[in-house]
Amino acid sequence: MAPQATVQPSQRALAGPVSSSAVAVSPDGRMVAAVNPDSGTVTLVDAETLIIIRETPVGDDPRTLVFTPDSKLVLVANRGSASLAILEANDTGRVSHVPTEPMPYGVVTDGKMAFVAEYALGNIAMIDLSGQTPVQRIPVGPFPSGLALEPGPNGRAKLLVSHFFSGKVTSIDTETLSITEVASTGSGTGLSQSILVAPDGLTAYLPQTRTNETNTAMTFDTTVFPVVNVLDLNNFTLLSRQRITIDTADKPASIPFAATISPEGNTLFVVHAGSDNLSVIDLDTNQALANIDVGANPRGIAMSPDGSRLFVVNVLDGTLSVINTDSLAVSQTVSITNVPLEPDILRGKKIFNSAAAPVLTTDRWMSCAACHFDGGADARTWQGFPDGPRNTPALFGVGETLPIHWSGDLDELQDVELTIRAIQFGTGLVSGDAYDSLGAPHAGLSADLDALAAYMDSLEVPPSPYAADTPQVKDGRETFNSLGCQVCHALPLFTDLQLHDVGTGDPATEKNSHGRGTNFDTPSLRGVWQTAPYFHDGSAATLRDVFTTGTTHNISTGLSPEELEALIDYLRALPIDE
Repeated sequence: MAPQATVQPSQRALAGPVSSSAVAVSPDGRMVAAVNPDSGTVTLVDAETLIIIRETPVGDDPRTLVFTPDSKLVLVANRGSASLAILEANDTGRVSHVPTEPMPYGVVTDGKMAFVAEYALGNIAMIDLSGQTPVQRIPVGPFPSGLALEPGPNGRAKLLVSHFFSGKVTSIDTETLSITEVASTGSGTGLSQSILVAPDGLTAYLPQTRTNETNTAMTFDTTVFPVVNVLDLNNFTLLSRQRITIDTADKPASIPFAATISPEGNTLFVVHAGSDNLSVIDLDTNQALANIDVGANPRGIAMSPDGSRLFVVNVLDGTLSVINTDSLAVSQTVSITNVPLEPDILRGKKIFNSAAAPVLTTDRWMSCAACHFDGGADARTWQGFPDGPRNTPALFGVGETLPIHWSGDLDELQDVELTIRAIQFGTGLVSGDAYDSLGAPHAGLSADLDALAAYMDSLEVPPSPYAADTPQVKDGRETFNSLGCQVCHALPLFTDLQLHDVGTGDPATEKNSHGRGTNFDTPSLRGVWQTAPYFHDGSAATLRDVFTTGTTHNISTGLSPEELEALIDYLRALPIDE
């Protein structure tokens, strides 16, 4: 067990707004810290010499970090191990851990209190750094991710929270611990893991992906759009006229994911996690000054206090790109970790997250991750698929639950070659023509396609944040079995891998793919707590709606309210080791 760090509350107040990020520069300008999610480490780099100070294990899947105002500590949100790591940035490099609720994402601090976005259960945890204990939890709604702390008068700071799938922003008064305002950033905005407050504190910038799921004539460039939304913090409203549409301000890009701003507040720097590049935007004109290629899957960007250099962490290369802001060019690339994945899985993970090559998409427009970020779902139902409306499924455990697609028409993981060609408009990873999805196998035709399949096969079902050992869950299991749910949702995969007509299909809109018609593949219920909406057409917004609307699954009249609630509790707790 690592020795416990001796933590003293910071004596320095915030000099300005601070945001959670995958990379940060210490307030004194001496160090750069970056997360390495697959390595489970944080790397500290000397900001002047770019020499590695140390790489320190901090926990599973660290996502974001922040320095305390005195530059002595680095706070790290470990999404995989449900903890806040407190790393001493001095010569000791000691680490201590504070448990959090599952899947912490963003973290910011005023030096005395840490604020952590608990993604899975929708809370903000407040952690006293001197006692290293959570002291308060504030419910904020589904999937909080990015955080920004804005200093206010008399130390009354405002905490801003972005919500990953909805694009909403919640404002919290850190003195009263109350939600003061909630703002929408427009219909269809998502993949919202970063929020940046301008130096003057008047506006906030949110790199996001905007979806057009209602479009019935989908092409690659009418599905997802790279944007940076702008929020007026005085009125807490969206400044729609100031929205930066990256594909017109600069050039097409995929998954704007993090941003920083020049000290003068007139230039915005946005990294794109899908297209592996960086847009430099003049905020006076909302037009690009430069576009800079960086490494694989950049997820964070930070600037030196004097504005002379940018640091971009490329999590799938294990590198830090250093950019000179005068020349707007990469001056050095620093290796900060060896990504410890099997070579074929790492290769496949890069392909899954990339929109940087014509074989994967046209004009760097979209990657697999644009709809299946981290292997999950985007909470969208797309109306323009050739088969009919399709709710995006998560890919967790997908290698165990073939076939895939709601029509069950992909019988091997390598059949995603057809998705690359038909949806992403890439030329494909297989040389020459592709086969029918139920025809000859695509496996073995392309090393890259096989690597992509290997990565997809490695995607595990995440554990549920909901308790599995309660009396209600036990009662819900009994209800599940008494209703015969296990016939189609058979253990241990909670699917029978078969197609069924459950009354949700409309013959007028289903295109009868491979003769399937209104028969749909039985979805696995593992991880169902995070995959709303439900059914192939997204017609059930919640698990409660699954059982109170429609035909086959509408069992509400035969259950008491307590039995229905217990059944929902059981499903939320999946997967359970039965």
